[in-house]
Amino acid sequence: MYINLGYLRGQIRLRNPEITNNSDNIGSMLKYHRLKLNLTLEDSSDGICSVSYLSKIENSLIRPSEKYILQLEERYNAKFFNIGNQHNELLHQLIENLFYEQEEVIDDALFTEDTYQSRLNKTGYLISRNKFNEAKLNHQELNPYIKNLNGIELKFYIFLTSKLLSFEGRLKDAFSVLNIETDHYPLLHLDILIASERIHLATKMNHHPYIVLTYEALIDQCIENEFYHKVHELKYHYLTYMVQFINEPMLNELLDKSKNLKPDQRAFVKAKYFFMNMDYELAIETLNSEPLNSKASLELKLLILNRLNQSSIMNESLKSLSNIDNKQLKLIHAYLVLKNTRATNIESLVQFILTEVLKSNDLPDDILYLNFWYEEGLQCLKKVGYYKDATKLGRLIFRKIKDLTTIFD
Repeated sequence: MYINLGYLRGQIRLRNPEITNNSDNIGSMLKYHRLKLNLTLEDSSDGICSVSYLSKIENSLIRPSEKYILQLEERYNAKFFNIGNQHNELLHQLIENLFYEQEEVIDDALFTEDTYQSRLNKTGYLISRNKFNEAKLNHQELNPYIKNLNGIELKFYIFLTSKLLSFEGRLKDAFSVLNIETDHYPLLHLDILIASERIHLATKMNHHPYIVLTYEALIDQCIENEFYHKVHELKYHYLTYMVQFINEPMLNELLDKSKNLKPDQRAFVKAKYFFMNMDYELAIETLNSEPLNSKASLELKLLILNRLNQSSIMNESLKSLSNIDNKQLKLIHAYLVLKNTRATNIESLVQFILTEVLKSNDLPDDILYLNFWYEEGLQCLKKVGYYKDATKLGRLIFRKIKDLTTIFD
């Protein structure tokens, strides 16, 4: 899936909030049914209204009278009244599910309407169930209707877009999407979801300025509204970010203040601290002290085992992460598979780094992955005397780090 942020911004600028913020948003429903029936504007408007009038309705530039809606309902053999309210209720339910992390099962029959709202809601439902690959298919079909979304729908769409981009490893794009200015249409739970996701992405990219400017304020807002589960979530992400800057007594002090961390989260934070401080034996011991319940734990385990050169255990871990959608993690995975193949020599690894990392110049947005290529890349390149390439790779990585810490849309 490729999401063009320029296209997205352009579609948002085409919106007419006075029309689109009506809950039924009839224009996009009419357009959806016309396209589904392979009808042209001329076919649909014939005998009902002018072509230009129907085009304006579909693009939410004007609101049609009930007379025209009834005639178009008959032509499309569909019903448009009261559909919007049903979808609106479901959308709010999905926001609540995502906010409270409830994997509630919803009847598929609620997503069968031939409307863009139904597809938007189904995308949200699939993401709430961590079914990202299915969600991507629904998301792609929403592109023609971006300009028709009302205020809440647009915010929800942007949040879902960010989640999909993050799933693919495009953290910078995911962060940028969340900073696209939309209508000032407050919905507290959705606003907190978006703000929390920004913080999460910022911690993975080491976006120091953003974290400093927003973290404490968001914590205070969550406490004020008694969203304590969000406070715990934010503190966990903050701790995973802070481990690179603090010593062990400070870490233990922060962990003592975070009583509600789950055991596996606590183990992950400490393991990451030891990893960042190059105490790899203690890092793997700490990580193995709790069941690995998260993808982040499995990723960290790979990085630790790589530093320990434990090939046999590494191969087992590589198999457990074989189905990867994150492009950058997939690249690291391929490199480690190559590295842990018996017949592999240093020249093969160097060639991989030169062609797949250096030549493509498509470096990851995750600071952990960047550190991986810095260590592996420079070590391999210098070992065979490729000092110029090692310098180039180092400069590219430092430039990327600087870029990630200065993104403000």
